[in-house]
Amino acid sequence: METDYTDLNLEEVRARAEQGEPGAELRLAALHLEGRGVPQDDALALSWALRAAEKGLRAAQSFVGSLYFRGWGAERNYPEAIRWYIAAADQGCPECQFNLGLIYYLGLGVLENRRMAAHWYRKSAGGGFHLALLNLGTMYGTGEGVTMSHEDARDCFLKAAEAGDARAQYNLGVMCLLGEGGPEDFGEAGRWFRLAAAQGHREAGFNLEYLERLE
Repeated sequence: METDYTDLNLEEVRARAEQGEPGAELRLAALHLEGRGVPQDDALALSWALRAAEKGLRAAQSFVGSLYFRGWGAERNYPEAIRWYIAAADQGCPECQFNLGLIYYLGLGVLENRRMAAHWYRKSAGGGFHLALLNLGTMYGTGEGVTMSHEDARDCFLKAAEAGDARAQYNLGVMCLLGEGGPEDFGEAGRWFRLAAAQGHREAGFNLEYLERLE
């Protein structure tokens, strides 16, 4: 049975980390990052997380990638962030796959490459990560790095909208309103605008008001 290190007290976590247990090393790293029961120290957080990441712990690899990406515990280092994100992404981490998509889309530490961005967004979307679905849907809608397809855009937005993403709900509402990628459907447009507006999406609220006036 896998150990839940959050259930252990600080002394137990430290002892196990010093014995080289990667889960305990990551837990101690998180405690130092947050300053919970130990001094807040980004550099120590990075040091402990690196030990776990080098042992192949996916969550630690993601943690280390994020520290290098943000410049916490060391100078911001996009190549190192990418290296650790790829290590975790290759183990199926959807958040890391999304981060790699974002890195290639924006050209952070690498040449801007929309095709590579789409590649990583697809992998992340395959794991149901709604932000990847949202960004990939936008790329399908504009033809950036992919063959333009309103059908694929609508499908991506639908999956993200069903996961509760307000921006995807709004985008899906617009596509239903305009008949892009599928049939024109004012009723479905209104339903998605209503859900997005309930989460504070202002444009969705305006569009919902417009539809209600039409009715």
